[in-house]
Amino acid sequence: MDDRLLYILVVFAMAIGWLLRGDQRLKRSEILGPNYYDAVNHLLNEDSDRAVAAFIEELKVNPDTLETHLALGGLMRRQGEFEKAVIVHENILANSRLEREVILNVQLELARDYLLAGLLDRAEQLSVKLSGEKGQVLEQSRKIMLEVYETEKEWEQAIAVGQQLAHGDNTEKYEKAISHYYCEIACASMEIKNFDTARYAISEAVGHYANNARATLVHGKIDLAEGKYQEAISILTRIRDQETVYVPESLKSLSLAYSKAGLPMDGLCQYLESCLEIIPSISIALALATLKRDQMGDEAMAKYIADYLKRNPTIRGLTQLIDLHIDNTRGIAKQNLTILRSFAEALVADKPAYQCQACGFQLKRMAWRCPSCKDWSTVKPIFGLEGE
Repeated sequence: MDDRLLYILVVFAMAIGWLLRGDQRLKRSEILGPNYYDAVNHLLNEDSDRAVAAFIEELKVNPDTLETHLALGGLMRRQGEFEKAVIVHENILANSRLEREVILNVQLELARDYLLAGLLDRAEQLSVKLSGEKGQVLEQSRKIMLEVYETEKEWEQAIAVGQQLAHGDNTEKYEKAISHYYCEIACASMEIKNFDTARYAISEAVGHYANNARATLVHGKIDLAEGKYQEAISILTRIRDQETVYVPESLKSLSLAYSKAGLPMDGLCQYLESCLEIIPSISIALALATLKRDQMGDEAMAKYIADYLKRNPTIRGLTQLIDLHIDNTRGIAKQNLTILRSFAEALVADKPAYQCQACGFQLKRMAWRCPSCKDWSTVKPIFGLEGE
């Protein structure tokens, strides 16, 4: 049974239970009016506009029908009908004489509806109002406020709310988030070449989460932008000891820093070899092979990649190996290698390269915040045949 039908049956059962308890002397036709039957029929036929209108008209809000209305609001939200959920929850608040605690909880539901519907101003206004309460209402309202500020990229406000939420078991989670808010400020400051503000923001980011590989990566880019190449190298190589899985994200900046500093690439090669001892990564292996190409030549480079692929097979590595051989072949052999390469590319063309470790959501590009569960520092590269 799918979720939609299950919810419809729950709503139907609760409503009938209330109505039949109301007055056993009434006939069924008097208890269940035509609008109620229409409402159920519209839900079963997935006509949510008419279903919501019919339920609201037929079932007046009171303590006995509250669960029915809340279930309907939950159903609308679950199905992505956020504006309908808003209508249901606004109707509860407009037509009820309920206890204060119930009203506050319905207002929280309404604030979530506003947020999901993209009505950010309303979500912020209502959650700010609820943040004047105590207990769970205060905590939940702050979480809604935080998501509003994250969505609007209002990082200063997000930092303030995040600090209010960073207590008890949630301390680490929100300290990580605050660290990323400062990284966002640093990146925005770099775009307008305000490097002093960017450096201050990165210092704060590290203060809240010392092992934030993103903060290290942004710090290195700031040094690069200001021509401090050796400092950039020193900073960027810290990522290996923080979270080695993010080393591939630093390869372009690290290679540029070595080149700009005029340093021999042997040091970079040694660093990449040490990274491969910690974690197998085709991005690191290919970068290392490319650096050694002048020393080894194409044939030796191809052998190096082939030996790596025997231990850690990946399709990305296979395409690189095919490229090296295509240049040295002719005729039918070259045609066959070209076909093989096109097949290999097709296998990974639409495959995700990253996955959230918290919720499993997969992405093609790196994101420091999961688009699904909204957690920070949980998205990491996928390893295996179709990944790193």
